[in-house]
Amino acid sequence: MIKGLIKVLALISLTVSAANSTTNQYQSEVFFVGGQYKKVNNSTLFTGQMFVEKWTPEKVTQPLPIVLIHGAGQSAVNWMTTPDGRKGWAHYFINQGYVVYMVDQPARSRSAWHPATNGDLRIFSAEVIEKKFTASAQFEGQWPQAGLHTQWPGSGRQGDPVFDQYYSSIVESLKSHVESSELVSAAGVALLDKIGPAILLTHSQSGPFGWLIADKRPNLVKAIVTIDLVAHQSKTKLENQACLGESVLFQ
Repeated sequence: MIKGLIKVLALISLTVSAANSTTNQYQSEVFFVGGQYKKVNNSTLFTGQMFVEKWTPEKVTQPLPIVLIHGAGQSAVNWMTTPDGRKGWAHYFINQGYVVYMVDQPARSRSAWHPATNGDLRIFSAEVIEKKFTASAQFEGQWPQAGLHTQWPGSGRQGDPVFDQYYSSIVESLKSHVESSELVSAAGVALLDKIGPAILLTHSQSGPFGWLIADKRPNLVKAIVTIDLVAHQSKTKLENQACLGESVLFQ
């Protein structure tokens, strides 16, 4: 695929919370990239666009910006704060002197979903979030390491204020991984065409998307960091190659 063009960024330190008691001053701006006009009956809609929020530190010390792409059920807010009120990863990178771009995936949150042009949506129930993310150790019959997931603040269950804050942030996502892949890769290319070379940091559902974008713009993707990759089952050859590429690089 793109061996030799992608370097794995060693993520500075994952003890982000300890370094984030204060945040350096930064300037915030928002814009949209990608998308196109489509005729629907007698009306014209703009669809496929992606919302971007850019944070620029008062003093930029890093040569490349970082693009943060959230996972399923989330939005750019995922990078700004934690459910228990601590500062998120975006603040950490600002303190390191990076320009940070955070996106809402197309057809998600502030990137408009149109029923006439986009596919069906899904949303995770509170029970699924408890079992798979916030209180995994409290449920039997899960994956072997589920019992080790004990660091979620609070009980991880409905009614706990931290859980309630987290679940309040959950939004609808496109049901089709193929549709998400196509929309994010197209909008990601548009973003890189606008801002130039960058580091891509993806998480969970968005894990393979970094490779899809890099396949189209190998000279603009300077590194890919993927956290908790979800390897999608897809009908597209390119997406399957992305998942395979990740396993080769990281295992």
